[in-house]
Amino acid sequence: MEFKKETPVMVRAFHYDLNEKPENDNEVNVAIKPVDKQDENGNIIKPKDGNYYEVGVVFEVAPAPGDFTVSGLITQIVQIKDYHGKGDDLESNDYKLLSRPLVEYIETLTYEVTQVTLDQPVNLNFKANF
Repeated sequence: MEFKKETPVMVRAFHYDLNEKPENDNEVNVAIKPVDKQDENGNIIKPKDGNYYEVGVVFEVAPAPGDFTVSGLITQIVQIKDYHGKGDDLESNDYKLLSRPLVEYIETLTYEVTQVTLDQPVNLNFKANF
């Protein structure tokens, strides 16, 4: 599957909390929904070479030993070449390909925040649930 990034990755929400009691969580979920692209006059563009989709990753992660939790929502709009479906019939590998740049943002943000807050960066390396 080929796709073109229409927008940069958007961090819609990112939250970091120190946990009072250790807890572990690893919820990383991917959603995809069709979106309309508009021209400068507000007219909807009907693409011939593939529809536009918003890919979103919702997450709540508290990695072992459970000292902190990060959660939030990261999105990006993409155009999937030669695909005009709703997004719910894509293969698991397609979801992985579309969501990987967003998951990498979660890993990077967590690394940077924990480097500052814990004086020791934490590397996340997880897979999204499909």
